[in-house]
Amino acid sequence: MIFFKILVLIVVVTFGMSIVTAIELKGLQFLIKLISGDFMESKKKIEAPTPNIKSPNGNIRGYTTYSFMDRIVNQNSKICLRDDDLLTELNDTKPYVGRKSVKCIPFKGNGTLLMIDSIKELALLLQPNGNSTKRTEPGNCALILFYTKSCPGSAMVAPHFNALPRQFPNLKIAAIDALKHYSLNSDFGIIGLPTIMIFHQGRPLVKYNETSYSVKNFIKFIHRYTNLEAYKLNAAYVTSDDFNGPLSNKVAYERDIWLWVAWLFIIACACYYFSRSRLYNQIVEMIKRTWRESEAQHEHQN
Repeated sequence: MIFFKILVLIVVVTFGMSIVTAIELKGLQFLIKLISGDFMESKKKIEAPTPNIKSPNGNIRGYTTYSFMDRIVNQNSKICLRDDDLLTELNDTKPYVGRKSVKCIPFKGNGTLLMIDSIKELALLLQPNGNSTKRTEPGNCALILFYTKSCPGSAMVAPHFNALPRQFPNLKIAAIDALKHYSLNSDFGIIGLPTIMIFHQGRPLVKYNETSYSVKNFIKFIHRYTNLEAYKLNAAYVTSDDFNGPLSNKVAYERDIWLWVAWLFIIACACYYFSRSRLYNQIVEMIKRTWRESEAQHEHQN
């Protein structure tokens, strides 16, 4: 009975919120029309002629396909013109089509993977060289793996990523625990682990979107966007030392104390609501009745 009441309450609250949202949107539309002067205006406005500059896909350059009201209510806010040079490339599912590479300043490394343990170290690693953010100008480049020790996918990537710095000693290649530094997930748009990203001048450039993880695929990915050549392409393979570190290829099973706290809270709430239910009262009454009958029978036998 209590679960049915909760379900009805959720349905009522959801329906009420939808009505309130609709009323707010209608009021917002009225306010926008009132401010812009369209509410009291009866004549059509004489629009100035716009230059007919169209993009290859038929859209007029410099104009969006959604209105201001659509933008306010988050309708069609993800529509972008494919010919825009400033479009982000982080979520593209075609990693090797129509992409522009960047120029990187050579890094003097020793062929080992850099393990980042703090946000300060990451800031120093991604520190830009000058103020330029153009791809055509040389800048600080870095390849970073966002992983966690308890992720099986991160353990599979580890040996291949450990072998990668030997092929690119002139590129900053690092790894950071994204679960330990969870604030980076929202900053760089990380929605899953492991995630490999190329940075240019401290800004994320592109994500690795291939389904298979290998040294050769990583080399193709780096060469495509940085024009850097592998040091020894014929030796691009995983050795036995790459299984020993710095990244571990074994999944670390850790206890999450907050998960235990959450389970205790759920169990406590379930016990509380069960104690208030009719079934609980029936069980208690049955136990009491059985106990009284057993005591009465025992006294009768004596």
